[in-house]
Amino acid sequence: MSREATITQEQVNAAADAIRASGAKPTARGIRDQLGTGSMATVLKFLQVRQSGQVKPAAQDVILPLALTRALVDFIGQEVAQARAGLEAELATAQQSQADLIGESERQAAMIEAQGEALDLAHAEKAELQGKLGLMETDLATVRDEAARERQTAEAARTDLAKAQLRLEALPRIEVEADRLRGELDAERRARAEAEQKAAVLASKVEYETGLRQKAEADLVEQAKAAEEAHKRALASAEALGNARVTVQATTARLEAAARELRDTRKEADAARAEAKMAGEEAAELRGELAAVAGYGREAKPQPAGSAGGKPNSTVKR
Repeated sequence: MSREATITQEQVNAAADAIRASGAKPTARGIRDQLGTGSMATVLKFLQVRQSGQVKPAAQDVILPLALTRALVDFIGQEVAQARAGLEAELATAQQSQADLIGESERQAAMIEAQGEALDLAHAEKAELQGKLGLMETDLATVRDEAARERQTAEAARTDLAKAQLRLEALPRIEVEADRLRGELDAERRARAEAEQKAAVLASKVEYETGLRQKAEADLVEQAKAAEEAHKRALASAEALGNARVTVQATTARLEAAARELRDTRKEADAARAEAKMAGEEAAELRGELAAVAGYGREAKPQPAGSAGGKPNSTVKR
């Protein structure tokens, strides 16, 4: 879609009239410099409309004397030369305008290419950050699972410790029973062997329960330390995940801004190409007019005088 023109046909006509009134020839660059706004292609388009709308005199056949014909031929030659010079100047101006438009189009194309590369790089960065975010989320889930398992292990250790404490509380009753058994052993010699065997069994049980309690306490301490470390790792992973999300949001914002700038630049490049094409067509028309003027000069050469009365018989088309 082409951009809306910031100048009008009336402004271009007024600027051309002012330049012609000052004794200079109106050109697209001169009109643009006087207006101080508008693109070169728009000024060329309005100037072409103005030139095509000017009224040209109607052609008619006139029979003139030989001397006047020769004078007219010389005059036409001079006019053709002046017109050629003017058309060549206009052609040079149009070619310069076309070159400017082509240069601007190339700069816009280079800018579009650079912005496209930047957009591809931003997409790659976004994909990389999204991959890292996925890994961090996976690590966070793993840490959470480990923390849950550690909590379950800690609960089981607490249960085992409670059981061990209950067994330890039963030790005084076992000692009382052992004293009673020793008294009965003194009273009942016949049951000494059996009582001593029971006492040995009870002593081994006490030693075994004491070892279990010590091991359970050590395991509980180690599990508490492991749970604390897992909690620290979970907090660190959560903080890293938050930072990664902020980075992804900032990168997404930059991508959206770069996409909008790329769309605007493409629109401007399309307009520049259209303007360059218009300038090329105008240059082709100027070349055609120059060739027509040159052909017109060749057709206006003097004709030989007639035999009757010695009067010239020449026809000049204006």
